[in-house]
Amino acid sequence: MSDTRLDKKTGYPSIDRPWLKYYTKEQIDAALPECKVYDYILENNKDDLSRTAFNYYGRKLTYRQLFRGIEDAAKAFLQIGVKEGDIIAVISVTIPETIYTFYGLNRIGAVSNMIDPRTSAEGIREYILEVDAKVVVVLDMAYEKIKEAIVGTNVSHVIMLSPSDSLPAAKKLLYRLGKGTKAGKTADYLSWRSFVADGADQVVRDVPYKKDTCCVIVHTGGTTGRPKGVMLSNDNLNCSAFQLMNSAFTMKRGDIWADVMPPFIAYGIGNGLHMPLVKGMEVVLIPAFDPEKYDKLMIKYRPTQIVGVPSHYEGIINSRRLKNKDMSYLESPVVGGDTMKIDLEDKVNSFLKEHNVRFNILKGYGMTEVSAAVSACMSDEINKRGSVGIPFAHTVISAFDHDTGEELKQGQKGEICITGPNTMLGYYDNEEETDNILKMHDDGRIWAHSGDLGHIDEDGMLFIEGRIKRMIIRHDGFKVFPGFIENTILKNPLVKQCCVVGQNDLSHAQGMLPVAYIVLRNDKGNQDELLKELKLLCEEELPEYAQPRAFFIIDSMPLTSIGKIDYRYLEKCANTTS
Repeated sequence: MSDTRLDKKTGYPSIDRPWLKYYTKEQIDAALPECKVYDYILENNKDDLSRTAFNYYGRKLTYRQLFRGIEDAAKAFLQIGVKEGDIIAVISVTIPETIYTFYGLNRIGAVSNMIDPRTSAEGIREYILEVDAKVVVVLDMAYEKIKEAIVGTNVSHVIMLSPSDSLPAAKKLLYRLGKGTKAGKTADYLSWRSFVADGADQVVRDVPYKKDTCCVIVHTGGTTGRPKGVMLSNDNLNCSAFQLMNSAFTMKRGDIWADVMPPFIAYGIGNGLHMPLVKGMEVVLIPAFDPEKYDKLMIKYRPTQIVGVPSHYEGIINSRRLKNKDMSYLESPVVGGDTMKIDLEDKVNSFLKEHNVRFNILKGYGMTEVSAAVSACMSDEINKRGSVGIPFAHTVISAFDHDTGEELKQGQKGEICITGPNTMLGYYDNEEETDNILKMHDDGRIWAHSGDLGHIDEDGMLFIEGRIKRMIIRHDGFKVFPGFIENTILKNPLVKQCCVVGQNDLSHAQGMLPVAYIVLRNDKGNQDELLKELKLLCEEELPEYAQPRAFFIIDSMPLTSIGKIDYRYLEKCANTTS
């Protein structure tokens, strides 16, 4: 797809970008935002502060209340000594206090290190030690984990959040004590209320914007499976939001956005939260999303915009509650996180048409290392069956030969690579892994190598056709990396070899779950007891979503012609017996 022309702005070789025909000149030439993420939401909402920002279990908070909550958080963090450049561990779900924390830290130039509360205590400790976090903000439900996790660290302050902190009065009374731990003001633990009260007299001095400065760390296995901290800058999140808004998507101030994605993934903190707030939407906060109850959410809130993974839509089309409901209020039914299979896409489109939804399913594509979304089907005119749409106006996507690095022509399948303003700063304290995924090409640009196989057609539509990397994607979009699980299982001295592969999740229309094939050492002992030990080991050291569905003990590993473990053969075995 290359030619010999030079790009007038950069002087680099120009890329043939057929998708630009879908954009206006104004969209193509639009200036990208240059500010902190806090500044971006403030600038876009300062003249409309009475509009609803959040709907949290029926309690509506305005943008004025949002900015007040952010200021209170910023004051409180200053009071305990947090300063510019400090990295704070945030172990929580999408509740108002998590959002106040994220933007409050951004105001004073600190970094949010977002961690999944389902992570094991040992995993949390490793994340804390990696960045030497002195302050932890944690959901009360993870209280027992955090007590164990901070042992041997330099953590000096733990701020405890509760889902009940911002609930309506009636619902707050119904919040069961057993769901969380009441942490009052002690030497090391502060409730959110006490934390904010202590900072009331502080004066916030906003740290000025600096280009390419990290504002958030989210975690991913990247292309190898070993957990890594992805450093995303203010520019990354702002440009991601800007490019979504600077497109053919039907989005406007006051739309109702159902936020079902957690804040500890790029998809959630960026596309699911920051973008709708920049746009001035009403964000329905769903801290504990249950895909089986998506239909109730639709009926209750009548959202204008929804973003989910394929399995979420499976629940919608199979819902008895939605069978005869008019859903014309839904303007943008977006799906990402995994490629939607053609048969499910067809079923969803039929359902949407029958329920008076204006558009077909709007598919998108992205990865954590490029701040989530980088391409999308934005309307029915930009929505070929099976494709994941076109790149955004300031992003370039192309296919490259995995072995030679040669850029391929339209229609040729290769590794999908991305370049543009969404590209991460790098992996935290991991230059080697950063260099494995971010590479400078002959055109002088830094390209992110996705590990996905695909092609771009003559209209600039992107099609994903497989994966180079051995990644398992669950029905809910969570990515599971075999190497991470294998390294855990191999800690057992009786295990000689281990290979983890994906097995079809037969309880959903698509998605896979990890299963482990194991070869034991000579002294096999009691296999039933061993399997119990392995299951317990995985429960203690792996997140819930990464725990193997099953363990299979085999005599020897199948090998390829060059002596490598033939994991593709094991995949076939797993899905023959599933």
